Amino acid sequence: MKQQAIDFLMRDRMANIDILEVLQLPHAEVLAVNDHGVLVAHGDLFLLAHEPGYAAEFLPLMEAGLAQNSEQLVVLRSRELKYVLEANYGFQTVMECYHAVYPSAERIPYTLPDGAEIRKLDARYVDFVHAHYHMVDDVNYIRERIEEDMFGVFFGEEIVGFAGTHEERSMGMLEILPDCRRLGLATALEAHLINYLISLGRVAFCQVAVYNDASIKLQQKMGLEISDRVIYWLARGQMK
Repeated sequence: MKQQAIDFLMRDRMANIDILEVLQLPHAEVLAVNDHGVLVAHGDLFLLAHEPGYAAEFLPLMEAGLAQNSEQLVVLRSRELKYVLEANYGFQTVMECYHAVYPSAERIPYTLPDGAEIRKLDARYVDFVHAHYHMVDDVNYIRERIEEDMFGVFFGEEIVGFAGTHEERSMGMLEILPDCRRLGLATALEAHLINYLISLGRVAFCQVAVYNDASIKLQQKMGLEISDRVIYWLARGQMK
């Protein structure tokens, strides 16, 4: 069943890279797969990929989770279910994005300003990340991400920025303190993170908002490829 799902998802690897990566996680579950699509669950996250016109056949398989979980997340590759979930299940679209995928196993060279250094973070920095990363207000989630693979950029012993990966394996949680922006630190942090993921044999990818032209151009400059299709994140309750 898992291999059948992978075979379907590889028809459009760029659009489906998130599901392909989630399937590497031990608790990911293929709920349904056929010639028309794939539905995967991971915790409170549903991820759906399908051929045009076939979204509705996967909705009944999601309904139990939608009824039981007040903080469900759904990731779609088309608008076919978007309005149904908003109108009938209380969801809101929280992000429309492209996938940016690093296609190579070659490491990215980068430079840092004099005195700057990138280090892996530990639990001492949970409060700092929680105070400065405003997309998530869940201390436990931040602690988990630091334990997994989060890096900080330092001047001496002073941390001025950080980046890591989300639970579904995408790069993100990138933040540089205002006084230290425009020094190339964000680019260096992302390059360092990409190189780290390559060393683990993982695919480095992130999700970039469709309206963020500057970020899209930065990803392309760093060698990442941008998906043609838009990815829709819908949330009910607090999004991690």
